[in-house]
Amino acid sequence: MGMIRDSYGRLTNYLRISITDRCNFRCLYCMPPEGVPLLPREEILSYEEIIQVVKTAIGLGITRFKITGGEPLVRSGIIDFLKTLVQTPGVQWVSLTTNGLLLQKYASQLIDSGINSINVSLNSLKADTFARLSGGVDGLNDVRAGIDALLNCGYKNIKINTVVVNGYNDDEIPDLARLTITQPIALRFIEYMSCGNWQEKSSGWTISARELISQIGRLGRLSPASAGQLGQGPARYYQLQGAKGVIGFITAVSQPFCVTCNRLRLTADGQLKSCLLSTDTVDLKPIISSNPQLADAFIRAAMLKPGVHHNEELTTMSRIGG
Repeated sequence: MGMIRDSYGRLTNYLRISITDRCNFRCLYCMPPEGVPLLPREEILSYEEIIQVVKTAIGLGITRFKITGGEPLVRSGIIDFLKTLVQTPGVQWVSLTTNGLLLQKYASQLIDSGINSINVSLNSLKADTFARLSGGVDGLNDVRAGIDALLNCGYKNIKINTVVVNGYNDDEIPDLARLTITQPIALRFIEYMSCGNWQEKSSGWTISARELISQIGRLGRLSPASAGQLGQGPARYYQLQGAKGVIGFITAVSQPFCVTCNRLRLTADGQLKSCLLSTDTVDLKPIISSNPQLADAFIRAAMLKPGVHHNEELTTMSRIGG
């Protein structure tokens, strides 16, 4: 098995795979209120094509995979695809990111598929704020029921992702943090990052993790904690005294973690992206049947990775899976 290092010496061992650009939310931080033009279905990679890409990636030392969207659970056949991916020789870790709206329906099947971790977006505990942030979707009860379904099945590797948006959900930080006291979850607060030209008014939306830690500290002592079984990632974890779960902070804005970046991203239409905020891509779709060309494309994409991310691209997170 080979290994890919980029021009800065960073090892690449993790691939985020967007399997669809469709989504049943229109989150404030992800796409404009009117939505975005959807890719023609024939441009979306088939599951067979994705598995071919994965097999090539494994041969290059990429063994960790995250399945994203859009919303991955809206694509038919997702469970069988996940089972195939998990059982592919050389795959060491598979996780899924979901907005949770369909999670209750799929919870037991997701667990049975053998995936290692499930990330669920939960940006508010208030129905009205939840709807404002999700683009008008009244889905809070469905998302919470989905999380409860995972917990009731005894599933341990649950990450709850909260994008903190100043003026929207910044008053809920302590209440969200309290969820970790009684539930064995990793609740991760994510600094808001502007990513699209519809967000000109969003300059004051970002709250730093330092401020969040200050707020949560009022609940009790926060001690550094390990990620445990949750896998590697950019979050720094802490724990309230006596809590069953942990609290993580992802500081892409105030303290970028580019120096340890180990990932590439595959879009739903087969573009291999070197960086979330970069326009540098390599088109895999025409060469998927050629393993040598695919391998070369991965190496080229890794070498395109910048040392530090720059906001070069006004894009929508829904197209690239965040």
